[in-house]
Amino acid sequence: MPHHIKPITSLTNPVVKHLRGLSQKKNRDAEGLFIVEGPRHVDEMLEAGWVPACVAFSARAAGLPETQKALAACDAAAGLNLEVTDDILGKVTNRDNAQPLIGVFRQRFYGLEAVSSGPDALWLALEGIRDPGNLGTILRTADAAGASGVLLLGECCDVFAPEVVRATTGSFARMTLCHATQAEFLAWRPKWAGRVFGTHLKAESDYRRVAYELPLMLVMGSESAGMSEDITKACDNLLKIPMKGETESLNLAVSTGIMLYEAARERL
Repeated sequence: MPHHIKPITSLTNPVVKHLRGLSQKKNRDAEGLFIVEGPRHVDEMLEAGWVPACVAFSARAAGLPETQKALAACDAAAGLNLEVTDDILGKVTNRDNAQPLIGVFRQRFYGLEAVSSGPDALWLALEGIRDPGNLGTILRTADAAGASGVLLLGECCDVFAPEVVRATTGSFARMTLCHATQAEFLAWRPKWAGRVFGTHLKAESDYRRVAYELPLMLVMGSESAGMSEDITKACDNLLKIPMKGETESLNLAVSTGIMLYEAARERL
């Protein structure tokens, strides 16, 4: 076990207050940090090359190989290793049944320069997504479908929010996450070698009747407003998902999953 482990038992310890503060976006943004919960998910982060700034564990996780690995990685990165109580982990994560191991990682976010246009590139762009649960589920689905990465366009919910990270069930570790403003995307779009397909309620093309040749970017609009007019015009083709029932639209995470799997069908 690494030698640099600090025991904490008090809920009022300043370190506990600091970690709990990472539940708020302003603190995550200021420090460039976020929390990942659970031995398996922390281990997946390490396997994907994420660097821990802090590891905290309770007695329930002391003997786990994932804990020992996380402590060693944090020690090597000159991070802070903490042995804490389950009550402290519950307070930090705002959960009654908190995981016995958490990792605090440095955020990793890229711009449009990271959006590759290789022959097998399949990117997902989300414009104005607001629901953390939807975003987390979509990241998980993008990982399952083998997407190259996810591009967030405009004002979106915080991808490093606990609700998002939890909903990915570990897929967060493997996703390349990018962000751009609408103006940046529109200026960059003509330079990208691939095609751009968007979904739109007024589209005439059935999503099952088009060829999904890579490189390709799928663009999904926000839960309430869909794609903006300018982003819609930047698409090479607009597609629709037919609906036989009376509902006006599908949940964003569901429709994104349908589109991703259709686009990736030939290589799955």
